[in-house]
Amino acid sequence: MKLKLATLFIFITLYISAQVGSININVYDEFSKKPVSAEAKIVGNPEKTYSGTGNILISEISSGTYTFEISAEGYNSALLNDINVVPNQNLTFSLGLTKAAAEIQEVTITRKAYKTTAESPLSLRNITSEEVQKNAGSNRDVSKAILSFPGVGSTATFRNDLFIRGGSSAENKFYIDGIEVPVINHFQTQGASGGPRGIITVDFIKDVDFYSGAFPAKRNGVLSSLFEFNLKQARKDKLGYKAVIGLDDMQLMADGPLSKDQSWSGLFSVRKSNLQLLFKAIDLPFLPSYYDATFKVSKKFTSGDEFYFLGIGAIDQFKFNDNAKPTFSNLTLIERLPNSPQWNYTVGAGYRRLAENGNWLFTWSRNMLDNQSLKYYRNIETPANLLFDYKSQESENKVRIDRNFALGDYQFSGGTNINFANYYNNSTVKNVTQNTVNFDQFLSDLNVIQYGFYLQTAKKFIDDRLQLSAGIRLDASDYSEKTGNPLEQFSPRFSLSYKLTDQLALNFNTGIFYQLPAYTALGFVENGNLVNKNTLQYIKNSHLVGGVEYNGKNNLRLTVEGYYKKYRNYPFSLRNQISLANIGGDFGVVGSEPLDSRGFGETYGIEFLAQKRTVSDFYGIMAYTFGHSKFSNSVGNLLPSSWDSRHILTLTAGKYFKKNWNVGARFRMQSGLPETPYDLQRSALVNIWNIANGPVQNYNLLNTARGNLSHQLDLRAEKKWIFKKWQFTAYIDLVNAYGSKSPSNLPVVNLQRDGQNNGVIANPNAPQNEQYYLLETGENDRSTPLPYFGFIFEF
Repeated sequence: MKLKLATLFIFITLYISAQVGSININVYDEFSKKPVSAEAKIVGNPEKTYSGTGNILISEISSGTYTFEISAEGYNSALLNDINVVPNQNLTFSLGLTKAAAEIQEVTITRKAYKTTAESPLSLRNITSEEVQKNAGSNRDVSKAILSFPGVGSTATFRNDLFIRGGSSAENKFYIDGIEVPVINHFQTQGASGGPRGIITVDFIKDVDFYSGAFPAKRNGVLSSLFEFNLKQARKDKLGYKAVIGLDDMQLMADGPLSKDQSWSGLFSVRKSNLQLLFKAIDLPFLPSYYDATFKVSKKFTSGDEFYFLGIGAIDQFKFNDNAKPTFSNLTLIERLPNSPQWNYTVGAGYRRLAENGNWLFTWSRNMLDNQSLKYYRNIETPANLLFDYKSQESENKVRIDRNFALGDYQFSGGTNINFANYYNNSTVKNVTQNTVNFDQFLSDLNVIQYGFYLQTAKKFIDDRLQLSAGIRLDASDYSEKTGNPLEQFSPRFSLSYKLTDQLALNFNTGIFYQLPAYTALGFVENGNLVNKNTLQYIKNSHLVGGVEYNGKNNLRLTVEGYYKKYRNYPFSLRNQISLANIGGDFGVVGSEPLDSRGFGETYGIEFLAQKRTVSDFYGIMAYTFGHSKFSNSVGNLLPSSWDSRHILTLTAGKYFKKNWNVGARFRMQSGLPETPYDLQRSALVNIWNIANGPVQNYNLLNTARGNLSHQLDLRAEKKWIFKKWQFTAYIDLVNAYGSKSPSNLPVVNLQRDGQNNGVIANPNAPQNEQYYLLETGENDRSTPLPYFGFIFEF
């Protein structure tokens, strides 16, 4: 009996001891990037502390999700939030600390649960990988998780076309570890940034800094939002593996050391889509599929310098589901949607060198997008039925040099960037305008150089209570005389933050920002000429933002921010006499037409945020935005733009339960977006319909209608099982749980058909240019609930 009890005791001890992992926390000065001597403790268990210089090792820690508080003498404490400890793995995370104010008798130390910077004391949100993965309705996609924050609107349930503070999705920029990545979504809209599914592997992300304003001077071309993706470091002990088998895709990942001295390490991921199987099962009329891959290889030198090489790419394919439920809406979509295959990649390298009073960062990158789109009338593939055959490529080679340094109590950052770009387009497109039908056959091969310089400085005053930052940028391009003078794109900015108390702060930012129009606009050719070369210039956007921030107990954050954005030189369509801001979520090519820069507009609003990071196993976000977005029409009057969503309300919450359960929910409600009614009388003309392949809009009634109030409920449940040397997770994500009404209030329009499925012509004996079809209208189908579930294996 004693032997049995001893054996049982040994077995239990071994089993429990095996359910532990370890964590390395690299701690450094946020500005200089140099190692700092620090100590760490687990929030909620402050008795035990761990210490180290530059690296803190926390070993033999039970599997689970933890938040760590990191502190160092002379620095403000910071939190490493929601770290998932996996059995039998040695994880590595990095955290930068900011210096505290040195007083005569003592050093004032505060703890930062939420990230801010001197140049961006407001309009900056930070979200960790764990927060993305547990966000209901996001299905492990960062762009969808960002919908929980204020100021963020969307055009459709199944797409990542984000519009921030009333600006279009073309105004967003994305960086991974300092390298710009123009394409982060599968089936991305050329000239914009949306798409149905993100490419970036969330498991490799440490956290994401999301800016909706107060953009740092080192980033060019940002008008509405900036995403800075910070990748995690590979584990140090050995190669680890992770597999995700889901209803929507399958993914295999690996990370770990690549050399015996552990100075080389790598992250690798490949993914294959199952989305076409899901869409077919729920009777959607289109079946997208994709492949993508991500990698990062890095070398850490004994001096603290670092070299890294990363890449991300995707292949997208598309076909129709002819067996979809034959609803009026589905049949119409099959006739309208083009076949749009794509591929893209970004590769880049970076070298960070530590200097005596700061650091250098040198980066190089190359990215390319190949975008095709093919459509035949009623999908009958004959030369006479060809509507468009679009073939386009964009490629860029970019070099950036950034330098951080200190002069006394002032912190400076400065640098330069240059971008060599090529835009190639060889396409045949039939277009319909207000009065005529156009047959465009054009060949474009455009080379463009862009370059810029920046300088930014920051200093703290009054015992750290007042923090000021000022910066400038200069940008230019060799595209034309209108874009060639850097002084014409002089971009100043100023930020202020004043702490009324240790918990309450007043924040302010103002700045002017510029963006060169999309390559589809710059490279449009007509009769062999770049017709937009003498008319387009940099888009100008002036920002004014002010707010109040309160940081309370238990990781509670409350903010109120008001914003005003004023646009100038916005691209304006000469064919349709509307600003491109009024095109809306066009899932095709944005701006490939004759344009000038007469457009102007303004957006303004107020945002409320209440956020609570995980404390006592509960987390939640409440965000509300009230805003206006207006852009000019053909006579210079301001009208609601396609991004004018007056009210956006989001409630996100979740809780960890015993036995490793996590349950969350998110409810979103958004006012209907402006819509331009159809001109059904003109649409019915045979010559018009046969080329437009659908109803045309009446731009005399630009955005005079509104879509439906949209709302949806997303649910997520997750359960983890922890074994001796691995971890298993099962999850289900139900997007749009109750199948809400379509956000569009425009009718579905198609032809009345005869027995041979041909359109019925009301007056067949009339001259051809006067013949018209009989049209049939119906309602949009309700948005379909999308159930995602999967299994995650971690070794």
